[in-house]
Amino acid sequence: MTEDPSAQPAEAQHAVAGTGGPMSPPGLSWALFEFARNPYFMLIVTYVFPPYFAQYIVGDPIQGQATVADATAWAGIIGALTAPVLGAMMDKGGRRKPLMAVFVAMLVVSGLSLWFSTPGSVDSAGVFHPPTDGLGVYGTMTLLVLGFVGYSYSEMMHNAMLRGAGRADALSQISGAGIGLGQLSSALCLIGLVIIVLAVPALGDSRTGYLLQRGAGPFVALWLLAFVIPFFLYVPDGAPHGGTWTAAARRTFSKDGKLNPLAAVTGVFGYVRGMFQAYPEPMKYMAACLVFKDGIIALLALGGVLSSGVLGWNVVENALYGIWASIFAAIGGLWLAGVMDRAYGPRKAIMIQLGLLVIVMTIALGTTPQSILYGLIPASQVVHGAGVFDTLADVFYLSVIAVVAMLAAANISTSRYMVVVLAPKDRVAEFYGLFAMSSTATVWLGPLLTGWATRTFNDQRIGFSPVILLLAVGLGLMFTLMPETGARGKLAVETPPAG
Repeated sequence: MTEDPSAQPAEAQHAVAGTGGPMSPPGLSWALFEFARNPYFMLIVTYVFPPYFAQYIVGDPIQGQATVADATAWAGIIGALTAPVLGAMMDKGGRRKPLMAVFVAMLVVSGLSLWFSTPGSVDSAGVFHPPTDGLGVYGTMTLLVLGFVGYSYSEMMHNAMLRGAGRADALSQISGAGIGLGQLSSALCLIGLVIIVLAVPALGDSRTGYLLQRGAGPFVALWLLAFVIPFFLYVPDGAPHGGTWTAAARRTFSKDGKLNPLAAVTGVFGYVRGMFQAYPEPMKYMAACLVFKDGIIALLALGGVLSSGVLGWNVVENALYGIWASIFAAIGGLWLAGVMDRAYGPRKAIMIQLGLLVIVMTIALGTTPQSILYGLIPASQVVHGAGVFDTLADVFYLSVIAVVAMLAAANISTSRYMVVVLAPKDRVAEFYGLFAMSSTATVWLGPLLTGWATRTFNDQRIGFSPVILLLAVGLGLMFTLMPETGARGKLAVETPPAG
């Protein structure tokens, strides 16, 4: 890792680019991985399980938001300490699919085990009593952390295998297809949940011990196992020729031929410094990703707890909210990202997406059950008779969230396509490793700040405000890139010569 980053090592030339488009077996199978995995994030991380955990295991929406943020922060810290090692080894390691199977297994174990996260109880005086059996708060948090870490690792490996999924000019479409299919699968799962609750309401409340919310974990685990199969069958592994994980570990943790983990860790800083010197534009982009992707992750992970606690939505409304957001996120990933990429180039597209997210999320946080726009307009009045989302505040918040969902999904798609645009052709896998590391190195920061702000101000909306700060700082860092960088899909910065 301490070698000259401007050199062109043989290991970096192993990644064979794909030749097909989004509908080819590798391209479609790569995208289907998100169809298989995304329900875990939407049901367990965002819309269904966190509100249940906050209200019926922790017993308080505000403290529940802070506790969910704590679990996300711990997962981020673990990822920050370990994912850089995985990223450093990825271009020199062995077969990727067996390791991906381990990450999938982490998600499956987490999902299946959440069935045993039983609720507390409320006595006749309205006093909440924590659960006396099952996993409890800390057992549930442990399994959530396991799933969050597995999700991050799998995303890192999945992104690194994008290049082999199709030809260069189709990678943006394949990336967007993954986002769109992931949102589609989430919407389908949430629609099924709503149908079940409407047919058997007792499954979603205390009469049956919240079987529906607890059963979401085993369901997403089985869904993942069923739909992940094409990925393992058709997507090229992309491993270096002759590489092994043992040799990669030895190389990563050795210096001058001797095992020296401390020197190897120190060498990481030299490696990053050298990369900044050799490839300033791509590395400045990685620095921006380090911040704004943390904001995006926190926005997605904690949005369900926020809406449930602030607006008092029940399980049906949370599921419908998830469907609504998934539909517009699919539009963002499948359509908006491509439109913005072609119209402005990925750099400007990312900046527009982040700027609009800051504005729209600031508007969203001004919503309460009584008013919108920070008290300027009363909004508690009923505006229709559907029985769900029937107040002006509900309708307004859903309208704002539709825009947020489109922009967030478009940003996820565009930001990983930007890596293909910026990275030297023979080092794409290496830069995807750095890109994945940028998703994990500070992913704990947004949840940690959210947890701190929520507890300090005892307010969910104020507690969510650090997410907006991270998006704004990330936008500011994007301004440090040369204006021509990534203009209309082209890199206007020359790659340093070999040696």
